[in-house]
Amino acid sequence: MTWQSSLQLTFDYRPSSQKTRLCHSLHKGALIVQRPLYPEPEPEPENQVNDNKDSFQSALVEKTSNNAFHSTASKPQAGICHIYVLYPPAGIADGDELTMTFDLQPHSHAVITTPGAGKWYGQRKSLRPTSDVKDLQHNKINTPTKKHPQAEQNIHATLADEAVLEWLPQESIYFDHSVSNANNRFDLAPTASLLTWDIAVFGRQAYNEAFTHGQYNTRLQIWRDNKVLVSEHTHQQANSRWFHSPLGLNKHHVHGTFWAVPSNDVIDIKDQKNPLKLGQYLDSIIVEVRALIDDHNLPLVTTHNYQAINCRYIGTDVRACFEAFYQVRELLREKWYDLEPHRPRIWDT
Repeated sequence: MTWQSSLQLTFDYRPSSQKTRLCHSLHKGALIVQRPLYPEPEPEPENQVNDNKDSFQSALVEKTSNNAFHSTASKPQAGICHIYVLYPPAGIADGDELTMTFDLQPHSHAVITTPGAGKWYGQRKSLRPTSDVKDLQHNKINTPTKKHPQAEQNIHATLADEAVLEWLPQESIYFDHSVSNANNRFDLAPTASLLTWDIAVFGRQAYNEAFTHGQYNTRLQIWRDNKVLVSEHTHQQANSRWFHSPLGLNKHHVHGTFWAVPSNDVIDIKDQKNPLKLGQYLDSIIVEVRALIDDHNLPLVTTHNYQAINCRYIGTDVRACFEAFYQVRELLREKWYDLEPHRPRIWDT
């Protein structure tokens, strides 16, 4: 049985309640969400914003020592909306098509995650194509057909000015014989900000199962003002050289990538059209991220592309990857949004 499921979520920010609301939710099929949660800590009394202020447009801006700009009337941390995306079938099988759309209105801040690992199941035996040894040797990728369908997941998020999205799903496990196609696109307004990661686990090691048949296909694009900031595409046949080569996964089965895009207003407004200025700011942030990596012996490497910060993990321990990404996330949340550490409880259950 195949599933075609969709989920549309819209968030807005209400100054009167100082909360981000899930103001619209529409689902079709098996994709659903739990009720919105607000688990993050309440602000200290001296840091609370005057309740009479009903707009951020008049907020003063002050320059901090790290060359970032922050609103003096910042939104309270307790107003951040947390959402858990649920998929009751528990995994994506051949022919399934999942579509998720996130729309964040101005000033909204949403943390969206999943309650457990995502699973891309192997195709049924009756649908598996017969592999040609020559095709594998030449890394030829067989295109799925109606007879041999792929599983597909599409995510599109739109972020208005001053919106923040943290799309932080738990790891995805690719079963042997899975044929996957994942597309993620994020469209950011000039002062929007994004934190997102993807952790891929190939095969089920607890069952001594390797990912030796099937196909892995994933694409990530991050845009701002109709200009691409990040574009990545990995399309590999299972058991191809990418999984074994020192230039690829080097025989490891866990791969993680974390992208963090700051708002343009981390630098002075007069410098925002100069990409070198943002690059110089990101240089200073990378120094702090690398210090964190060294101090805690995190199994990550990090760099930036003058627009966004990128961390990567290649190894065999999915929890080590997840925990390392979490620590980098907390550092960036403190630097960019002036937030106290907070770990969603669902990650520990």
